[in-house]
Amino acid sequence: MKFQQLQMLNALSETGTLLGAAEHLHRTQAAVSMALKKLEDEVGFPLFDREGYRLKLTAYGEQFLRQAREVLRQQQRLQSLTQQLRDGAEPVLRISYDHTCAPASLFEAMRAMQTRYPTTDLLLNGESQLRSLRAIREGEADLALTPWLPVFRQHGDFETKLVRPFELLVTISPALVAKYGLPTQRRDLLDIPMLMPQNQDVGINLDRMIRMPGQQRIRVNDSIAQRELLVAGMGWGIVPGDIIGDELARGDLIRIDIPDFINQVHLEVHLVRSAERIAGPAAQIIWDYF
Repeated sequence: MKFQQLQMLNALSETGTLLGAAEHLHRTQAAVSMALKKLEDEVGFPLFDREGYRLKLTAYGEQFLRQAREVLRQQQRLQSLTQQLRDGAEPVLRISYDHTCAPASLFEAMRAMQTRYPTTDLLLNGESQLRSLRAIREGEADLALTPWLPVFRQHGDFETKLVRPFELLVTISPALVAKYGLPTQRRDLLDIPMLMPQNQDVGINLDRMIRMPGQQRIRVNDSIAQRELLVAGMGWGIVPGDIIGDELARGDLIRIDIPDFINQVHLEVHLVRSAERIAGPAAQIIWDYF
């Protein structure tokens, strides 16, 4: 069997169709189909159930795929190690952070890295809607600072380190308090528009988490815009404490405390990297800082 056949098998499993696997690997559909049929002939047992409209892995195929993915991970790590041994410190270190997480917690670690590897350029990129995790998964970032839940592991092979707790606050503007009064119960919020991010890139459905019926939603694509709309009195919202500290201190926003509303949501800010790639020495300094 060939390494490319294992890549095709994995791509078929992830995309669900021969066409999707072919597009993902930049091959023709016929080439993928032929390679997978040859793989099936070589292993000597059926990998696919072809009775339905779509190819579906058999029980043997599922077990084979699990081991194939481990081979793919090991090959990718070997390639990464080879590059690190050949090139030394990274010429560029790409750090992605979610806009809901203040990147200042990385600054001391970044200074330590710059002292040790002054020729390594830092590329710091802010993202919305948890796209930092996708950047790690797709190899577009080396490290990411992002809110974290264990369920995110189903979206990629990640390694993480706890940086700090992630606090979600329910807030509203003084103008809306003057108009509606300060909400003290869930039902007090039903007549006020709710400001919320659009569904997250890794598939989080906030409507299902919050379960607030009735009221109008104003959806934005990042937390910074959500903060500005809150201050403008466009609605109430649940926002990360990292991004509204100044507004709370100035009185531009007022915190709402409703018992048992969102205190069941326990998030953390984590530093994340791919388990499939070996970190370079510059990235390792930042990783070890935490």
